[in-house]
Amino acid sequence: MKRKAAGIAVLLLGLVLAACGKGGEAQRNVKEHVYRAEEIPVPEFEEGTMLSSMSVRGDRMILIGYRWTAQGNTVNIVNRKTDGSDAVSVSVKPVENNSLDYVQPDDTGSYYAVLTENFEDDSDPDNYVWSNSYYLVKLSAEGKEVWRQPLGENGVNNDFYYNVYSLNVLEDGRVLLLDGTGLSFYDAQGKQLKKVAVEEDLSGSMLYILRDGSAVVNYYNMESGKYVLQRMDLETGKFSGEEYVIPGSGNSYSCYPGIGQDFLLMGSAGVYGYNLGDSEVTELLNIIDSDINSSNIYNIVAIDERSFYGLMNDDQTGETAVMRFTKVDPQDVADKKVLTLGCHGLDWAVRSQVVSFNKENKEYRIKIEDYSLYNTEEDYTAGITRLNTDIASGKIPDILILQDGSVMPVDSYVSKGLFEDLYPFMDKDAELKREDYLQNVLGAYEADGKLYRLVPAFVIQTVAGKTADVGAEPGWTLDELLATMEKKPEGTKVFADMTRNSLLNYCLQMSGSQYIDWETGECRLNSEAFLKFLRFMKQFPDQLEDRDYDMDDYSSYELQWRNGTVLLNTVWLDSFRIYNDLKKATFGEEITLIGFPAEEGKGAVIMPNLDMAMAASSKNKEGAWQFMRRFLLRDYQDEVYYGWPIHLKSMEALKEKAQKRESYEDENGNLIEYDPQYNIGDISITIDPLTEAEVNQVFDYISSIDQSYSYDANLVNIIEEEAAPYFSGQKTEKEAADIIQSRVQIYVNENR
Repeated sequence: MKRKAAGIAVLLLGLVLAACGKGGEAQRNVKEHVYRAEEIPVPEFEEGTMLSSMSVRGDRMILIGYRWTAQGNTVNIVNRKTDGSDAVSVSVKPVENNSLDYVQPDDTGSYYAVLTENFEDDSDPDNYVWSNSYYLVKLSAEGKEVWRQPLGENGVNNDFYYNVYSLNVLEDGRVLLLDGTGLSFYDAQGKQLKKVAVEEDLSGSMLYILRDGSAVVNYYNMESGKYVLQRMDLETGKFSGEEYVIPGSGNSYSCYPGIGQDFLLMGSAGVYGYNLGDSEVTELLNIIDSDINSSNIYNIVAIDERSFYGLMNDDQTGETAVMRFTKVDPQDVADKKVLTLGCHGLDWAVRSQVVSFNKENKEYRIKIEDYSLYNTEEDYTAGITRLNTDIASGKIPDILILQDGSVMPVDSYVSKGLFEDLYPFMDKDAELKREDYLQNVLGAYEADGKLYRLVPAFVIQTVAGKTADVGAEPGWTLDELLATMEKKPEGTKVFADMTRNSLLNYCLQMSGSQYIDWETGECRLNSEAFLKFLRFMKQFPDQLEDRDYDMDDYSSYELQWRNGTVLLNTVWLDSFRIYNDLKKATFGEEITLIGFPAEEGKGAVIMPNLDMAMAASSKNKEGAWQFMRRFLLRDYQDEVYYGWPIHLKSMEALKEKAQKRESYEDENGNLIEYDPQYNIGDISITIDPLTEAEVNQVFDYISSIDQSYSYDANLVNIIEEEAAPYFSGQKTEKEAADIIQSRVQIYVNENR
């Protein structure tokens, strides 16, 4: 396997003189979880091989890679000493339609694996089906098959639902297989020594052999609804009876036997230690504190209590490397001022920026507080609840990654002055000029002329229709929509598969500002405009009818907009390609991004792809800005992976690209151009590149949207609850609207 060097000589950049008022506690926490990551060079596999797993037996490291071909998966094995010497490479070629999995070494240089033979059963000429046969096989050090033993009921198993869960080679040389039928022991000659039934349903389970030789099974307990760990007596198949649940969301960790603790756990933020029965996991390696640009370390093998091996996917190169991780003494980690970044889950782009910032910045360092780690299997909202509680109590991280209003009342936080105005930082920054960015996006996140939220990437949420139906100019009122529908044939739908609840959500998301002004606190939910909207909602169903869809139904569904049986399509406009497909495939003619009907004619919003804020209470605002500004630079803007950048030059680059044919590079390095094909029903459509006029039309539309996306689940619940008596005929629309107005006004007043 040819690959570029991962380049992960981790820089131990450091930490902590002042940390949001936490002082010495923050310094200790950050420094204590730093590990040095060193890449271990390995011999190259065959071209196209993906490094899959690693194990260590004695002083030898065994690396397994797979190369998938039309004939099956070739297994490539590198067996070497842990110091890199005495490397032996083996390639096991497949038989057509066969696969080799669960490859495990023993102490003699041989390997054991599960062989799956896939074949077409033609015994019934009218009903050809694929069948499977499963075998435990032994391979020599040279990769040659020594023997095979059939697995499953009655030897060869043709049951589609048969599964192998784990394969282990025990210290005494016996081979242990756990499958749906129980535990099976084999000797080195392939003789089945013992078959042990297991009482529990272990579907999808994992069997671990700990350092002391005891066995632990991780499985899903159907009764409790939790992932649990239990010790198992391998000789009897009996459980110890005591279940252990990993604290927090146990199924979010990958488990590996440890040294000094029962398990090493890999989570999204790093590696933890856990002993059966512990009430908490113990943080060992923090990925961000260690400047590791990856959220995926796996096949962990403990070396001692301070170091371990692991495979790691590098987020920047996309390559997999063999790594050795070694704990760094806290006194050897340099001091820096610490900034906290609070979030509820963190995407790879922000994580990558944090790692780069920590490596490059000489004065500051960012510590991530990911509140999603507080979620549990019983409460998946525990993390966001804790984050909102901390914010409300004044314990605000220096930098916040904001969530939408369904979980975080951002508008309320802005109105309460919890966030810092970013314009002064931007204006004194020598590399940044306001005029280089989309003014409508900046303006949409202003309040009283101040920029409290930084949205460096976004999408547009809007509504599209045929120009012949809705006109050429964006924006319309509900009256204009109803007048358009009167001209359409009976049975024409406004939207496809829309319920009252989804219609209300779209209304509040795309035109909610016509009813609620968070800056002034004014609510207009008993206005004539809202009464009209209630009447409009009433014609939509409370819920959709259950039905089974087949391919013909799907083809008919896609044709609804082309043939005019549905007038409008809700759109997340995140690229020029989306517009091109809508125009040339979905509708098949000229379209207008008309927006959701609104009295002011503004029925489209800017939806953040990333939404950030700086705490007004931060003691390190200059440091926080040094991080946040990175998202405004061309390095980030040119690489926005989803949605639109806000830098005008980055947008110009996208405009130029949209006018060119799609292309890819073939195996010889040649650039191959093509036009995408779109199939709707029996219609095949070629999607030509956009013209300059079309690109400018889309860009002008994007630049005209000046409303920000806003969603508050509490508001939706209030309106749904109080509108229900109107829909059921128990109240008039005016009575319902007055109650809605009263409750929403109280809610807005309390949360401004």
